[in-house]
Amino acid sequence: MRKMIKIVGISILIVILLIVGLKIKNTLFPSRDDSSELDMDKIFAQQAQSQGDIPPLENIEQRTIDIKYINKDSIVDTRQLRLYIPEDTEQPMPLIYVPHYEMTEDALELRKYLAEGWMVASPTNFDNKYNGQLTDDDLVFNNAALYTLRHMEEVDHERIALIGGSAGGYTTLMLNALQMGINASIANSPITNVYFNFYQYFPEGNKVNDNMGWVMLKGFYKMITAGDNGEKEMLKTMMDLPIPFLGMVSGMFDPILENFPDKEDIARWEAFSPVGLTDYFSSPMVINHVTSDVLVPIDQISRRFTYEENGNSMPDGFSTRLDSSNPGVLGHSLEEELPSELTRTEHIMITDPDKDSILPYDSKKPFNLNIYDDGTVESYGSHRATSGTGVTDDIPYLRDMFSRSLAETEMLMPSKLLLLLDRYQGRSVQLPAHEGMDDTVYGSLVIYQQEVVEELSQWAKNHSMDELNHFVQNSITNIEDEAAKNRYADAWRKIKVELSRM
Repeated sequence: MRKMIKIVGISILIVILLIVGLKIKNTLFPSRDDSSELDMDKIFAQQAQSQGDIPPLENIEQRTIDIKYINKDSIVDTRQLRLYIPEDTEQPMPLIYVPHYEMTEDALELRKYLAEGWMVASPTNFDNKYNGQLTDDDLVFNNAALYTLRHMEEVDHERIALIGGSAGGYTTLMLNALQMGINASIANSPITNVYFNFYQYFPEGNKVNDNMGWVMLKGFYKMITAGDNGEKEMLKTMMDLPIPFLGMVSGMFDPILENFPDKEDIARWEAFSPVGLTDYFSSPMVINHVTSDVLVPIDQISRRFTYEENGNSMPDGFSTRLDSSNPGVLGHSLEEELPSELTRTEHIMITDPDKDSILPYDSKKPFNLNIYDDGTVESYGSHRATSGTGVTDDIPYLRDMFSRSLAETEMLMPSKLLLLLDRYQGRSVQLPAHEGMDDTVYGSLVIYQQEVVEELSQWAKNHSMDELNHFVQNSITNIEDEAAKNRYADAWRKIKVELSRM
């Protein structure tokens, strides 16, 4: 009975989120305006909102385009992208792609990027159900979106950057791992371990929030009976949960577990977790994370700055720590898996949350981790427990990466080459190939093969075909399994024929 109540409560919450939009008072979250309210999607996307009245965008073309992809049910599905294209900028132009969550006109970052003459694209018409599709249909869609954007004549293929927060930060890292042709990435509060975050941590949080179903029903009743103050009363009730925002969002991500029917299949968990894909990262990235994050605990990024105990507001005995005894790399932080000689980690104390800053990074290190310290994990927080108006400016970093272009920033990794050969053969775990359907739609084997050839052709153009062939041959030679070695060698022979025709 209690389980049924909990399920009903989660269902009601999702309906509430869809109907109401679920806005949270600024005192609970960082904002640019103390009198404003923030949308939950903006909070979790880690986007700052503009102050006061938002002036209309000038000299910016706005365009909506359809992205077709084959979903997990082998059906051609369609979602849309919103494009913001500066009209007075020379084309092709650099592209900022914001995966998963939408970047709307009231985002401060959008206006800064456009002022630089950069095109900005993100999914539009976001639906909370996409959080539950993070490791399957949503992942395929975002790869399809990037594939489509690369083929636009307005886009400079040498200058494409990814920027995402929370679940969008996860998608940013996954795209960095799965694709070539990315100039740089910025991931804010990203999920790097889906096994820990969704299979272990969220369920443990829900046990603490065991009265969640009753609280949601009570909150929903208050909402529909309180007239104009209904939303305020509902949110006030929801805050009675021991860990409020974890309880509010965890149900949205439950469907992810359906993508892991065998919970003991560690290789599959690793294949969908950035911590298991660090050998595939082939372009520079900056990761920003806050020590007080209660939704994506900091241990996933680095263990070195985690507080031994949670804050006093957290339930007694509840752990936000990553268990080092988890199987495979699922007990490791991202920092532990990244190559130390290529990684810089900086600990940054937040002394004034209202102060703006510039994104710190080491230009000589491709992997930069910024750990912002605002204290212990608190139950009333989300991706951070402190409120403030300070915004971190990422423009200098992006300018630097774009000035170098893809030819200088992209690395060729042996594991990445084999991953691309797997996709060419239709053997990708993350992007399953479909045959006998529409070969013009992303998700078909034909399009995957075309994508792999194009990405390798771009690298050969920036370097040389001889160098590419040398890298691939060395990667294949080191494979011990003879059957796998022969499969990769056969795929490479076919790709070389296609490259010779380009």
